[in-house]
Amino acid sequence: MGGIKVGCGGIHRVTEAQEQLDRTILLCRDYVAPDVPDADIRRALQSTSILCVCNEEIADSLSAQTALFTLVSLLGRMGMQVGVRTPRVRMVGLQPPFPFGEIPSSLVALSDRLISGASIQEATPRFSADIVFVLGRSAFPSDGAPAWYLTGDNWSGGITTDCSRIRKWVARLPIGAMVSATLAAGEAFKAAMRRLRLRSLADAIWFTACEHCQFTFGNIETPLRDLDLGQVDLISAGAITQAALFALARIPTVRFVGRVFDDDTTASSNLNRNMLTLSSDVGTLKTIVVAHQFESNIKIEPVNRKFGTGDGAVQLSNRVLVGVDDIPSRWSVQRSVTGWVGVGGTSHFSVSSSAHPPQAPCSGCLHPLDDRGDGSPIPTVSFVSFWAGLSLAVRYLREAIGKPYSADKQHLWLAPLRLDQPHAALWIPVAARQDCPVRCSSAQRLY
Repeated sequence: MGGIKVGCGGIHRVTEAQEQLDRTILLCRDYVAPDVPDADIRRALQSTSILCVCNEEIADSLSAQTALFTLVSLLGRMGMQVGVRTPRVRMVGLQPPFPFGEIPSSLVALSDRLISGASIQEATPRFSADIVFVLGRSAFPSDGAPAWYLTGDNWSGGITTDCSRIRKWVARLPIGAMVSATLAAGEAFKAAMRRLRLRSLADAIWFTACEHCQFTFGNIETPLRDLDLGQVDLISAGAITQAALFALARIPTVRFVGRVFDDDTTASSNLNRNMLTLSSDVGTLKTIVVAHQFESNIKIEPVNRKFGTGDGAVQLSNRVLVGVDDIPSRWSVQRSVTGWVGVGGTSHFSVSSSAHPPQAPCSGCLHPLDDRGDGSPIPTVSFVSFWAGLSLAVRYLREAIGKPYSADKQHLWLAPLRLDQPHAALWIPVAARQDCPVRCSSAQRLY
């Protein structure tokens, strides 16, 4: 009987993981041969083992710790097996949803709580890794597994196979750390995809490993004392909003207050990308999950309905973050706001973020047509959604400290699988359009 119980438990865990990774499996279908079963895609993800190695630099570096926690979370939400080899040190700052305490214990505490069967463990010398990620300047003998070194400063991050390029983790602002972690997570995903038969040999170009890759949000001086971002409203408590809050919560001394509008309940299929959500949150309203993550420096009021529904009109804050892929919902918010609007979105493997100050071309000018789907689930993966949320968080931060991007960088489009290529990140202006569905002031000036 004991064997039967174990077997049934194993079947249950596989079924859970299949459901939790459903949206990621669906995204893999963009390139995987149609006759490859979903179970094979899941197995390719869950059988990928990643070793994360840190040296003594992690002991006093918030940025290095943020890179580690972000990377482990992104890997775990793809169902992968993660081994961590790091000094036993106290966490420098909070890293929600991980419990505060000692590294690596805090990381291991969420083993099997991101995706069923996705383990996070202290790596012994016997841990067999398909890929190694290293935080620190010391060369690491990877025993034949490909190894990347993560590097970052305040606003820029990168990964490289050449340890001689690495600098010490001294950045005070952890934006670059999260960039490097997200780049690394993309390499892990590509490694899993290389195990699968693709629909076309030409598609393999997307999953070629990047020896060196970097991205910058543009360096600016940032005050870190009493970084008050004011008031903000958040439209949606889903993946992009959670990624933005995940990023903002890791910035030292940051504080703000806001409301989050959503009526959706956490489902198993949200675990693959909702960065503040654990398996125990399934069945809980997303707004409640988000609101309960933070200390007194970040105060989020849950509004348990979609924006635009319910009795009475709601006056939105002067700054609004929109994390919904539904284009008409963006138009609706844009019509209701007199101040600044930041929008983050994804489409399969592509990422979009934009900012719309008063008198500038609005989100309707950027997306004038409703790209209606057939109601099917939206394909997603952790690192793509995180790119959208991180980009949105950066736009909000820069707006709040009075250093927004110039008009020629109003829209950012990313192809995160190959950010080593020249045109994989495009900063572009937004043109006002006469057919703007919002009929914003910029559009009306064209008449």
